[in-house]
Amino acid sequence: MLYLNIRSQPALLEMTSYAAALNLKTTPARLEMATEAARVEIRQPKGELYIDQAPCRASRGIYGVSEFARVNAEEGRRTALETVGRIAAEGDRMAAIETGEDAIVNMATESNFPPPPDITWAYVEPPIIRYTARPVEIDVQSGRVNATYVPGKVEGEYTPGKVDVRVARYPSIKMWVTENKYDVYV
Repeated sequence: MLYLNIRSQPALLEMTSYAAALNLKTTPARLEMATEAARVEIRQPKGELYIDQAPCRASRGIYGVSEFARVNAEEGRRTALETVGRIAAEGDRMAAIETGEDAIVNMATESNFPPPPDITWAYVEPPIIRYTARPVEIDVQSGRVNATYVPGKVEGEYTPGKVDVRVARYPSIKMWVTENKYDVYV
């Protein structure tokens, strides 16, 4: 009798696996700040002072050029009128012979001894004083904060995992036929 012999050999696989790797490197975020201080500048310009002494001087008889000419013209007119009046009065005195006065001698004596001057208390005008103040100049410059944000970074290196599969032995089926000389029937 013939026997069919079958021998099979299964496939043999070799597997090598490598784990995945994730390497992370982080840089922290930064906030850089620079401040600029506020400033206040205050300036006080000088004021203007105006003093006019003309009224005060005029009260004492010290005049400016135009005023001096006007006052002297008025004084000359007044002196001329007084002199004409005095000469007329002296002429009237000399003409009055009925009084029996020696008028020329008396007039000569009187002219040598003038009457004492009169002292007059007079008001003296104050000077004109004006002051113009200048306003304070204030310049305000506000302070500043300059901020710069530098974001953080995350740098990653990923190595994926892998599996290497290799066939170490291929599958096979071997078949053959053999003859059995001893038949045994059971």
